[in-house]
Amino acid sequence: MRQFAEKPHFPARSLRVALFVHAFFPEHVYGTESYTLALARQLRALGHDPVVVTAVSSGEQSQAAEVERYAIGDIPVLRIDRNRTPPRNAREEYDMPDLAPLLERLLRGIRPDVVHVCHLGNFSVVLPQVTEALGIPTFATLTDFFNLCLNSLLQLPNGGLCAGPDAGRLNCMTCGILMRRSERPSPFWTALAHPAVHHLAALAGTHLASLLPPPLRTDARAVIRRPQVFRAAMGRYRAAIAPTHYLKDIFAANGATVPLVHSAFGIDIDRRPKTPATGRPVRFGFIGQILMHKGPHLLLQALRLLPEDAFTLDIWGSDRLYPDYARDLRSVAAPMPVTFHAPFEEHQMAEVLSRIDVLVLPSTWFENGPLTLLKALATHTPVVVSDVPGMTEFIQEGIDGFAFPRGDVEALAAVLRRFVEAPDLARRMSADTAYPRTARAMVLEVLDLYSRFGDGPSPAAGA
Repeated sequence: MRQFAEKPHFPARSLRVALFVHAFFPEHVYGTESYTLALARQLRALGHDPVVVTAVSSGEQSQAAEVERYAIGDIPVLRIDRNRTPPRNAREEYDMPDLAPLLERLLRGIRPDVVHVCHLGNFSVVLPQVTEALGIPTFATLTDFFNLCLNSLLQLPNGGLCAGPDAGRLNCMTCGILMRRSERPSPFWTALAHPAVHHLAALAGTHLASLLPPPLRTDARAVIRRPQVFRAAMGRYRAAIAPTHYLKDIFAANGATVPLVHSAFGIDIDRRPKTPATGRPVRFGFIGQILMHKGPHLLLQALRLLPEDAFTLDIWGSDRLYPDYARDLRSVAAPMPVTFHAPFEEHQMAEVLSRIDVLVLPSTWFENGPLTLLKALATHTPVVVSDVPGMTEFIQEGIDGFAFPRGDVEALAAVLRRFVEAPDLARRMSADTAYPRTARAMVLEVLDLYSRFGDGPSPAAGA
């Protein structure tokens, strides 16, 4: 996995590093947040001085001050309240000039040697503009497709996968209309999102934007311009880390000019051998956000095709993100041996994984080396994943996991049936399942990146 020389050129002095992430602990505990925390902890352990800058999203509960300070362990955190600067239109959802004075004040107070953007959401493309103006070397980790895709998933409204914005932005406009219908369920947006209408509405948005009334014109132009605005913003980074080969390739294919470096996520977790499971039932598990694109409904549908006395399923995740979807899942699961659990603390991951034989990740989007997958492998837990490149590049088919065609319930059921019909299969695969890469190895590569690209002028692209 290593992409650099055997003897990396680490910075010769302690660095003050500002890590920007759209959301953070304790309220937000998903993959990007966990990556940011691991990066901060390892930088601290290596003698550097990290500080996390995060935000309360517009619409979440407001905080008392515009900027609040707290700590997660020994990691200081600054959190801004975006309720005070909510986006007023579609353009400001990703390009908010009014944030510039606040970001400049924060950075002048922190005085970082390096800014590392773990997720640009809530800070908008203004952040790299401000860091460039202040002369601060800025790097990024691409933890999803936010910089490339309107919905961050590269997933089309019909469930298909997307290769990125097309030349006319027609695919982006279609997604934008359907997203507006979800955000603003008015009769107008509901009508535009109707299957018989939304394609024509998208064509009108892309070809007749200048003729639309002001609010719609602003929205349409924002969708059309978004890709080039983000391309310019990324051009202000010294370099960007791609945790998977697929993500690196798709950003390059979509015109990213920033140096892209592949560097996989590292994991710190108890790696002791798994206690052998004996006999039936097989214990399947799902850990993640209870969202449609994560695919727990596909897992339940597949398990309905298996004998109910041959398995158990434990699902860990929050019902609060999309309560209607979560309620439907519980209804489908009711007749089966399925147990729902609330999310757990980060330090409990190894213990939770010890209670299952096989982790199932039936995502319908590309994924990007999800930490839950890597932690399962590190704890010797075999996996079953959708055949999307953000996951399949981490498994060896039939050795530490199996892949099934994305969205294919019968194919997923066939894979799960293999474990049911051979109850010792999970135990045998566990012996060959591992993920040795640590967070320390990951952060040493990050420091090497700072050293290699940190000197000299930023390769900025004109906006």
